[in-house]
Amino acid sequence: MKTRGVNSEQTKKTNRLLVLRLLSVTGGASRTELTRRVGLTKMTVSNITADLLRNGILREELPAGQKAPGAGRPQMRLCFTETAPAVIGVWISRDGCTAILADLSLKVLETRFSPLSAGETADLLLERAAGLCGELCGALAPGQPLLGVGVASVGPLDLQRGLILNPPNFGGLRNIPVCAALSSRLHVPVFLENDTNAGALAEKYFGRCSACSNFVYVGLTNGLSAGIVLRDALLHGQHGFAGELGHTVVDPAGERCYCGRRGCLETRVTVSRLLREAEREWGRAFADFGALCRFCGQSAGAEDWLAGQLEPLGLALANLANLVDPDCILLGHEGAGLPDRILERLARRINAEVLAGERAGIRVERSSFGALAAVYGAAAVVLKKVFDGETGYSCFFGEA
Repeated sequence: MKTRGVNSEQTKKTNRLLVLRLLSVTGGASRTELTRRVGLTKMTVSNITADLLRNGILREELPAGQKAPGAGRPQMRLCFTETAPAVIGVWISRDGCTAILADLSLKVLETRFSPLSAGETADLLLERAAGLCGELCGALAPGQPLLGVGVASVGPLDLQRGLILNPPNFGGLRNIPVCAALSSRLHVPVFLENDTNAGALAEKYFGRCSACSNFVYVGLTNGLSAGIVLRDALLHGQHGFAGELGHTVVDPAGERCYCGRRGCLETRVTVSRLLREAEREWGRAFADFGALCRFCGQSAGAEDWLAGQLEPLGLALANLANLVDPDCILLGHEGAGLPDRILERLARRINAEVLAGERAGIRVERSSFGALAAVYGAAAVVLKKVFDGETGYSCFFGEA
């Protein structure tokens, strides 16, 4: 009897979280749509949504464009209230800290940014991140719970201990206890994830690849790495270092990388490298990578030059595609600014190189969230913990 009771409660929790997740990723739905998509009975869905309505998480509204009904009961849309729980996402890059306050549908309510300064220390960085989070907490509605904080950071990271280990070109900062420090200041759970993995997570739940089980998110900045989703799950690897695309060797006789090896992809393709090469080629400095991409998008000659510079990236992505067989490859971070024709060229190159050939039909597209996928992903990290039943359950259903 005891075992059956536990199983029954676990099933109840699983069903509740399925409905909550669908409401979150769709931004709201009718009971009929929920019933159809989660595969539960109409009565079960009605009971779950009744709990969420009673607890002030959901409200009912007419679908957009529908006028007040005449005879008969309309299909009311269930959506989150303005006081439903919220999350904070923090992105720690080499340039600064970006933080957002987001609702359960990943709609951004408030944004904050603070640049990193020369001589930044670990303590200053943590104070800066905590200060941004504190400002965002002040933007919560009265009585609105904060479920937690997700931190997306350049790596390498120790995800188990919540540490930013020793990112290259990061001012020599090492072993930063970001989760413990922020949690002690904010008194909420704090979760850490690699920034490209976070970008992939945002795409999986709320973006372009919500219907894809296998895809790759590539973050192009002053580094280069990939968030890999296989069978709907992030690939972390044994030590959490999966996806280090920038340290695949594309030229064994090439220049030495900061990692100590020769010819890593990051010695050929990074934002800083491309900007230097563009200035040398065109005799002018570009304000940022977006400006370079716009310039290349307006000139056939410049487009050909950029395509040539990205040739090693195309080769690396083709090799990665042969390993993991993705449905789609997304370019994000600053790589989201690449011109459409460059993405088309990369797609042709990859599909010409993979074993499946043109039948593979691998799409190459830009991130749904542009250059900010990492901070959206940081917020999505917390939401995934909620969907998995690891945090926040009582905020919705009033039970432990």
